[in-house]
This record gives sequence, structure tokens and C-alpha cells, in this order.
Amino acid sequence: MKKTIALFTFVCSIMGYSQTVQDTTKSIKLDAVVLSAQRYAKQKRKISQQVESISKKEIEFQNFQTTADVLGNSGVLSVQKSQQGGGSPVIRGFEANRILLLVDGIRMNNLIYRGGHLQNSITVDRNMLENVDVLFGPSSTIYGSDALGGAIYLQTKNPKLLKDSNNKKFSGNVLTNYSDVNKGKVGHFDFNYATTKFAALTSVSYNDFGDLKMGKQKNGINDYFGERPFYVQ
Repeated sequence: MKKTIALFTFVCSIMGYSQTVQDTTKSIKLDAVVLSAQRYAKQKRKISQQVESISKKEIEFQNFQTTADVLGNSGVLSVQKSQQGGGSPVIRGFEANRILLLVDGIRMNNLIYRGGHLQNSITVDRNMLENVDVLFGPSSTIYGSDALGGAIYLQTKNPKLLKDSNNKKFSGNVLTNYSDVNKGKVGHFDFNYATTKFAALTSVSYNDFGDLKMGKQKNGINDYFGERPFYVQ
């Protein structure tokens, strides 16, 4: 009987003590840090230029077919499309050779490109994007005259090293996408090999797009100006 009482008292003391402990953990919301606007890390709220970012989480959640679709549906800029798969970003009326596209700091275009629409965003794989920064307005001080109207800084994913283990580790992702409206077929595969001292990331993608067709369900109020009732293949 004494043992039973002693055990009961011990359990009660633990339960009573656990109820009196307060959680002292405090969460701190960190300010976003932007690298593309000043060429060095700086808090976003301290940058005078308007900069909008598209995070990896947003890119993966949207699950769009191409980088042009990611930019065009972000709500921060418009994209002109004259072909499926490509897209020409437009920032405050500037486009083509007045908008600089950079991938990890490497220029994708410059002033010698033509002034019309350029579909060069097709050269960047959407599935390998880590972050996108859109710089509005003149950015020539940082990136030269190519960025007269703004700049789009595309940051790709980096290999990830192992932290707590000396064992080798393989990880990867597989993605497929099909769209009936433009007969678009997208396939992507990437894998990461990592140790504590070495890591490598490999990516392979396949894209195939057809022509965009109007749906069969039409709005009777709209006169469909410019509609073509036939399709030439």
C-alpha cells in the first residue's frame, strides 16, 4: 500500500509541475533580404527602389508550365506571349532590350538585341528556380544601360551539403505536366548527390508545346472580334 501511495504522489507531483511550466519561446519575424538590388545583401525595407520577389514556395505552389507563366501570373508585371513556352516581360512599358534578364548574375540579353518582343524567358527552366527578384525602374547604376526599364534577377537552386552525417545521400524530384488547351507536355527530373564536403545538383527537363486554341464554350454577349472560325495546321 505504501508503494502505491508513493507512486501516486510522484506522478501527481510531475503532472502538477508540468502544468506550471510556461513556454518562453519567442518567435521573431525576420525582414526579407534582397541581394539583386544592391549587389550585396540588404534588408528589403531599406531599399529605395521597388523590388518584388517571387519565392520558391510560390513557384512550386503555382505549378505553371514555364518561367514566362510564373512571371505573368505573379501579379507584379505583365508578359507578352507570341508563342507557347516563351514570353517577353514588360515593366512599366519597357521590354526586350530595355529589360535585363539575369540568371545567377549572368546576362541573358543586352542592348544589341532588337527592340521588339523577345521570348528569351523560354531558356530558363521554371523547375530550377529558387527565387525571382523584379526590379522596377532604372537599374543602370547597378547593371548598366541594358537595365534602363528594370531588371529581372532569376536565382537557381544550389546543391545541398549534408550537415550531420558522413554518409552519402541521394535525393531527387520528378514532375510531369500536361495541358490540353495548348497540348503542352512538360517533364522534369533532378537529383542531388551530397556528402559533408561535396554536393552536386543535376537537372533534366523536356518541354513540348502546340498551338493555343479557343474553348468551345463561348460568351454570347461578346462579339469575339478577330475570331478565326478555322484552324490552319
